[in-house]
Amino acid sequence: MRKSVSLVTGAAGFIGSHLSARLLAEGDEVHVLVRPTTSLARLSAIAGNLTIHTSDLRDREATRAQIAAIAPERVFHLAAETRLPPEPSFERARAAIAFYIEPTLNLVEALADLSAPPSVVVRTGTIAEYGDADLPYGEASRPHPLSPYGAGMLATAQYLAMLAPTVPFPVITARLALCYGPGQSREFLVPALIDAAITGRPITVRRPGDRRDLLHVADVVDALLQIAELASGDCTLVNVASGEAPTMGEVADRIVAMTGCDPALVTRLDPLPGDSPVEMRSTTERARVRFGWERRIGLEEGLRQTIAAEQLMRSMAG
Repeated sequence: MRKSVSLVTGAAGFIGSHLSARLLAEGDEVHVLVRPTTSLARLSAIAGNLTIHTSDLRDREATRAQIAAIAPERVFHLAAETRLPPEPSFERARAAIAFYIEPTLNLVEALADLSAPPSVVVRTGTIAEYGDADLPYGEASRPHPLSPYGAGMLATAQYLAMLAPTVPFPVITARLALCYGPGQSREFLVPALIDAAITGRPITVRRPGDRRDLLHVADVVDALLQIAELASGDCTLVNVASGEAPTMGEVADRIVAMTGCDPALVTRLDPLPGDSPVEMRSTTERARVRFGWERRIGLEEGLRQTIAAEQLMRSMAG
């Protein structure tokens, strides 16, 4: 029996593809909204069970038409451009408005105008919104983002919080730690390290002293579903994180040990003069107390699962 009509934006991405598969497994009728130029490779195994809609959320009228046709009962808004260069500039600030604020406002406005609006919208944010705020990052911290990506995502969350009293459903931003797991692009450090370890390719860890709050994608999906289940209008923001922040050098050491590769493959750059390590770590109390969620996959087990998935994929590919 169908559980719910769920819409996932950004479904072709790393987290979105895992979430879409989980929703199908739980019996939902799953609609996904992707841009016309988006690769659907991550959805290939489940595409036959999805209803795929092609549109660009930056187009207000097209978004309104798509949402009216879908009439979702709950929405997971994951669509966001993650490859915006980190250096501040006016051009990138304008791009952040187009990539993050306008698409989200178009989506939420279209949902609010439905005769039968959804019960909830869960939107993913990023730990980068906190920037150099005091550690550990709490939902009540005063953010100071350092990149156009972080600033754009923060501004979007603030617009949604401001609009909350006018919207007939809760809109909650799940501010995510740095996610990893099977299927992630090798542009990111954890999959790049795993690929290098398995293939015997040299790799450089440029900032081995930096500390990052890391979370397995299965835990992220659990959190998004739990937030959707217990959402209410009195909460517009919740951290989804592990609360721990290993150094990138420590992560590299674990991957080397688990794969048995030559440690000499990994080069660690020394910090530049005056360059201090950066730490990103969030509190987890609100997620635990308000939504009954906490991480269940520790870093050791998460890396082990991710390595095993990569090895299996390679063996199946021949």
